[in-house]
Amino acid sequence: MAKRVASLVYHAGALGDFITTLPALHAWRRSHPRERIVLLGVPALASLALPGLIDEVWDAGARSFAPLFSTDAVDERCAALFREFRSALLFASASSPLARHLAATGVAPIVRQDPFPAGRTPIVDYHLSAVAGPDAGPDERMPRVRIDDGGAPRVSHPTAALHVGSGSRAKNWPAERFLRLADEVKDAGLHVVWVQGPAEAGAPAPSGVTVWRGLSLTALAGALAGCRVYVGNDSGVTHLAAASGCPTVALFGPSDHRVWAPRGRLVRIVASEDGRMEGIAENDVLREVRSLLGG
Repeated sequence: MAKRVASLVYHAGALGDFITTLPALHAWRRSHPRERIVLLGVPALASLALPGLIDEVWDAGARSFAPLFSTDAVDERCAALFREFRSALLFASASSPLARHLAATGVAPIVRQDPFPAGRTPIVDYHLSAVAGPDAGPDERMPRVRIDDGGAPRVSHPTAALHVGSGSRAKNWPAERFLRLADEVKDAGLHVVWVQGPAEAGAPAPSGVTVWRGLSLTALAGALAGCRVYVGNDSGVTHLAAASGCPTVALFGPSDHRVWAPRGRLVRIVASEDGRMEGIAENDVLREVRSLLGG
């Protein structure tokens, strides 16, 4: 049997960046329905893609792919791997030699998009614009992730998940305000869970709360999907909560929420007026939490 025509997608960004590309990946799949789609990216993040979206994952960090990102010519062994691809979708900057190397192996067409928009286009819509027209409907613009219910912690009580970290200290709401928010949530009758990711490795957990740490991304998505509400900073975990369907309150300071806000049916944004996380009032966050809880 002849080998199927293949299509390559490259994305090597972080968790939130990958989630915002999922609608674009679905559009790419719809336009390449019979092709084998290979993601050159981060295997752990690829696990979040819904079934049928990606057929195979190659680790972009593997040593064997290093020549693709070098300005030198690609060796024959590496070039041979990419001759099976008829097309490629690359989330890569113009300075990356990746597109040039793929073109040299005969890949065409190649769609390349800078990872970040130049203007204030919402990031999901920006990525989708690379592969779909402006008439894409609301459902097509909503990231969705694979959920592993079996591997997720059991959520047996109405639960609020709080995540105090992010990729930058400047994007973190003061921890003491999260602690006071946790008290308010407990007073409302909810069990409180503290979510800790790699950015919070080794950080002390507040006393008296359950901590979720070390979960696979699909298991964390499954756990968050069972929560009544989630509150977190501008982070990948916040994008994951929104994409899992959890009612989400996302806190924004120095980054522009008009571009980077997570997208979901039950997402509320609380943005600082002065660009500092300290400028977000506790009452504003609590109001949005109560709104999502129906109170």
